[in-house]
Amino acid sequence: MIWIKGIILGASLFAIGVFVFLMAALRMRGPLLAGPGQAYSIDVRTLAFMTTQNLWFWIAGVACLAIGLAVAASWPGKFSPVFWILLALADVVPATALGIFLVLIQRLQAAGR
Repeated sequence: MIWIKGIILGASLFAIGVFVFLMAALRMRGPLLAGPGQAYSIDVRTLAFMTTQNLWFWIAGVACLAIGLAVAASWPGKFSPVFWILLALADVVPATALGIFLVLIQRLQAAGR
């Protein structure tokens, strides 16, 4: 049971971290919250380069899973059900962003045919 809790905790930490990283990167040099006349689009390959094609992305994923497992194994008592509910609510935002991104990719592929 500790393994499952640790993996869920690590995956949540990783998902929230990736979401915050992408939002910060898009804010710094992208269309998110750009001023008037400064908005431009970002290619899908740019997002892939910042995530799955980047070695640090995978290192961070393994590190987050290790941290989640370490926290779950060293926790002195039981995790409160409120903790898991709050963790699930925190994961709604990155999951929604991933879902929107996947739908947009599917529509782009359909339009390209």
